[in-house]
Amino acid sequence: MPTLRVPGATIHYEQAGAGEPLVFLHGVGSSSHTWAGQLAHFAGRYLAVAPDMRGYARSTTDPATVSMARFAADVAELIDHLDAGPAHVCGLSMGGIVALTLWRDHPAAAANQRERLSAIDAASMRDLAGARMPAIYGPNASPALIEAGVSAFARLDKAPYRAASADLWTQDLRQVARTVTVPALVLVGEQDPLTPLPLSEELASLIPNARLVMLERAGHLSNEENPPAFNEALDSFLNSSR
Repeated sequence: MPTLRVPGATIHYEQAGAGEPLVFLHGVGSSSHTWAGQLAHFAGRYLAVAPDMRGYARSTTDPATVSMARFAADVAELIDHLDAGPAHVCGLSMGGIVALTLWRDHPAAAANQRERLSAIDAASMRDLAGARMPAIYGPNASPALIEAGVSAFARLDKAPYRAASADLWTQDLRQVARTVTVPALVLVGEQDPLTPLPLSEELASLIPNARLVMLERAGHLSNEENPPAFNEALDSFLNSSR
């Protein structure tokens, strides 16, 4: 079980394969487990890596240290630790925010923050998981897949989850997106209820020369709901950007 000590935390990560690093970043209610299919698929050509963000799953920290900026700094240290050169970075949901923060930090503000945090404080992680996770999958997701997502969410430590949620909802990285000068791919599930197609279209329009691909039969967790389409789109992008 590989781990990396960083300031104030121990980062657990999953690793498979060898070659150029391809780093997968999970969402706010998930962990590295969500990328198992991608690690298996890409390990033949890349050093495929998926960390648990600090405080998540098998990574440890004081929840007071949790923020998008700190997550990004941890990922940067992990990439440096791998000593394999510049990395391809694939972030889903919160992981996309972390990926943009890796490019450059940006301050922001959010609405309804107090109500959102109060809802977290008032419920158990099992209750939050049962209420939130089923709603982010598309209608084609199997009951077993949804239950696996609910179970993974429910096992998270509430304090880091709350801290990550508090910082996640304050992010506005549109100005950062405009500065991206590396090849970028924006993937969106056609049935994503959380970050639907218009938001991904906006993101792709902000990033110079970004490619947008909509994945059929997938909701928010498109990599789990339609792995073949997700992997094919990422494969195509990586091959074309060499």
